[in-house]
Amino acid sequence: MFIRLNIKPVPAWLAYFPTKDKPLKDQWTGLRRLAKSSKYSPVVCLRLEWIVFYHTAGKKNVSFTAIHFGISRKTLHKWLKRFIRSRQRLRSLEDESKAPHHKRLWQVTGEEEANIITIRKKYLKYGKHKLSSLYKQEYQQSISSWKIERVIRKWQLYPDKQVQAKRVAKKRSSAKRIRINQVKDDLRARDKFCLLWHVDAIVIWWYGARRIIFTGIEDLTRVGYARVYTTNSSVAARDFLFRLRYLAGKDYPIEVMHTDNGSEFDKYFSRACLALNIQQVYSRVRTPTDNPMLERFNWTVQDEWLSQSKVGLEDIGLANGDLTKWLEEYNSVRPHQSLDYQTPLAYAQQHYFKVLPMWSARTLNRLYHILMYNMLVIVWCEGHI
Repeated sequence: MFIRLNIKPVPAWLAYFPTKDKPLKDQWTGLRRLAKSSKYSPVVCLRLEWIVFYHTAGKKNVSFTAIHFGISRKTLHKWLKRFIRSRQRLRSLEDESKAPHHKRLWQVTGEEEANIITIRKKYLKYGKHKLSSLYKQEYQQSISSWKIERVIRKWQLYPDKQVQAKRVAKKRSSAKRIRINQVKDDLRARDKFCLLWHVDAIVIWWYGARRIIFTGIEDLTRVGYARVYTTNSSVAARDFLFRLRYLAGKDYPIEVMHTDNGSEFDKYFSRACLALNIQQVYSRVRTPTDNPMLERFNWTVQDEWLSQSKVGLEDIGLANGDLTKWLEEYNSVRPHQSLDYQTPLAYAQQHYFKVLPMWSARTLNRLYHILMYNMLVIVWCEGHI
């Protein structure tokens, strides 16, 4: 009895091996393809190219290869030796760990660590040397400042910057500063000359010397005033305020002074505003749009006066004299688009009756400054006692 099996015949091209093997690919091509895989970092591909060039186009010339890639011969020798010793393994071209073989052991005991944490939390602002002295007083044991620093690093026992920032912000908010956006519409509705002045400070480095230009502009008429100082302290800001008040005249007292939140408009400047019965309002933080006309005036001062000035800012006296001449031109000659192409003084004369002439306050005598300050304060005190 015969059993018939359904076996298909094997094709002739599968029954025999090829008579000749296909040529193997170049070894460097395979290594390049392997180096581009995600297992290796990009530096492996770069160092492999050094080795490939050395064995092929470089003709095993170390100097020629090093010059071609812009590396030292010592560096090329290092990676060639490492690659050969590893039997051409790509892993040998990776950067090795530079950590020391023998690391320092943690030498702080558990008791010392607990004591340091306790004393650090109690005196969070003290440095490691002060804490070391306090540790000796409290626990009658000497401990190095290095151990204290290690514990502080380990447990991150640092003052919370966010909490500190919130405290500062809360302290500032408790002052309840009046913002210009809260009173702007009401002030402009009163339509009174010299009611509101905007004041700012421009910091300029003039050939290595620090110079400050305090600027002020009247809200309704765009009458501008500026003066150069060597510092932007509150004392300089107070000096500028007194000059501005003297410029406006007693017939048109300044009632509101608008500034930013800079420190130059605090302390002595605020005291001067209080002495002259001037209300101080502030811009919102990081909001230059609260003071657009003065920002534009600041740019005009630098573009039309400072860039064209032959005097510059080196000599304060000469600079202020030259600046005053330009201010006379700015207020009485230069047309303003926002004022229907009238000058600030012409616009003020037309809409707000009598306007005092532009006093320059160019006095250079320091004694006169002191007398003027005393006179203003005495007059104010006599009127309020």
